[in-house]
Amino acid sequence: MRQPSPHRIHWAALVSFAAFCSPAAAQSTQNPLQLRPDHATAAVTDLDRAVRWYQDMLGFRVVNRGDRPNGSRFADLEIPGYGIGLVQNPGVPPTAGARSGWIHIVFSVPDPARAFAALKSRGADVTTRGNPAPAQITTFLLHDSEGNEIEIVQQH
Repeated sequence: MRQPSPHRIHWAALVSFAAFCSPAAAQSTQNPLQLRPDHATAAVTDLDRAVRWYQDMLGFRVVNRGDRPNGSRFADLEIPGYGIGLVQNPGVPPTAGARSGWIHIVFSVPDPARAFAALKSRGADVTTRGNPAPAQITTFLLHDSEGNEIEIVQQH
C-alpha cells in the first residue's frame, strides 16, 4: 500500500484547519449574530478640521456630507472595509474645551430582522429606526448596560 506523501498530509491538514477556522465556523459558536464592524460615529467640535485630519492622517475619503434639519453638520468617510461618521452639533461655536467623542458604534449583520428578534428575546433594549416592526428591519438601535448606543445595520 502506498503511503500518502508528506505534502498531501500537510495540504489536507491545512484545508481541515482552514475549514475549522473559517468565518462560518467561528460565527456559529463565537459570533452567533454574525456581527461585523461597519462604522463608528464621533461628535466633533470642528467638522472641517476633523474631515481634513481623517483624510490626511488616515487616508479616509468623504463619501457623503451635508446639513441636517436640526442644524447639525455631518460627514461620512470611509476606507475599504470601514467607515467613520463625523457630526458637528449646533450651538456654541467650537472652543478648546468643547466636548467631542464617539456617539455610537455600528455593526453590520446579514439579517437585521433575525438579530433584532434574537436580541429582543434576550431582553435587550432594542428599537427600530424608520419603519416600526414588523416592517422589514434594515437597521435598529440597542443600548448597553451603561446606556451607550449600538446600531445594527444591514450588511452590504
